[in-house]
Amino acid sequence: MRWALVLLCVSLMSLQAAPAQQPFAESARGTLRDLVPAGDPLAAHDLSFDATFAVQAIEYVRTGDAALAARMADLPAITHILAHAVNFAYDVPKDSRAALVTNLLSPQETKAERSAVCQASLAYFSGPMLADPHWVNDALRYLPADFRLRGALFLTFGYDIGVAFAPNASLNCTAPHFDHHPREVLYYAIHELHHVGFMTYQKPPKLADLKSCADLMKLVEYSTQLEGMAVLAAYQRRRDDHALADDRDYVALEDAERMQADLASYFKEYDALMSRGAQPADAAAWAVIERMSSGERLWYRVGAMMAQRIEAANGRAALVALVQRGPAQFLATYASLLPRPGARPAARGSEAPHPAGVAP
Repeated sequence: MRWALVLLCVSLMSLQAAPAQQPFAESARGTLRDLVPAGDPLAAHDLSFDATFAVQAIEYVRTGDAALAARMADLPAITHILAHAVNFAYDVPKDSRAALVTNLLSPQETKAERSAVCQASLAYFSGPMLADPHWVNDALRYLPADFRLRGALFLTFGYDIGVAFAPNASLNCTAPHFDHHPREVLYYAIHELHHVGFMTYQKPPKLADLKSCADLMKLVEYSTQLEGMAVLAAYQRRRDDHALADDRDYVALEDAERMQADLASYFKEYDALMSRGAQPADAAAWAVIERMSSGERLWYRVGAMMAQRIEAANGRAALVALVQRGPAQFLATYASLLPRPGARPAARGSEAPHPAGVAP
């Protein structure tokens, strides 16, 4: 067992030890390069696995050590979360690293429950997930061949479920989705590492800069390719592991009738933003983004369906090439697969009326 995995496991064991005098290992880091043989292609990537924030958060919940909380504010994981929060306008403190840590560790009444979920996530992250890290290839398979990971995958506490902001990504050890399903940590790691690669070629828009409905339409296009290809990247492993039913996006992808309805809803929303063009992005326009993302999750599911269709028709290499060509070409390529002018294919080969937004 190489040192990276040992270090993470030692940190976990120190948390589980009962005596108060047991030394606490504050750091939990390792590298992909140290987990694979020297000649392995993965050794070319400079990816680190860093669970330090999760380890320290669990210890803080156990002890209430204010000095430990203060040190947590200086962690690289907090730098990553803060950068993501600023770019994507998350509703967390963004002017104080200490305030951000306090926010992530709250609320007090759920700390113990969240800590238990985190410990299970940490055990999987530091054990089975790193015992054979070749799952990283699932993300790389849908990225250009010259791409190299050069950041960290953090295990964090209290922030979203998983996020990316190149060159780093993170997974929230307290996410309810991981409760009793720790293997989901691996599938979401594939998803977020694919995001890192995509963002390396296509810089994400900063939400504070989006002022018009046309700006939001471009955000929809970006997120459709970003999220759709990431959903697809984890699909094969989920299917092989009989884990499609454990995530609602994959349940939807396997439901032809549901996907046909989602496809129609997606283009209804997309075309509405397009029709408003330069009009200011008001509450109604931002509500479209809510439905596309955390609401009906249309850009995840429809984006994955588009990516599946492109790969099936043109091959994986053609789909991967679209990472560098960008979201507009991704949508145009999907539109080019229409069976006839004026029609857009729906899920699983069925047909749907052609909305006005993306003509072939």
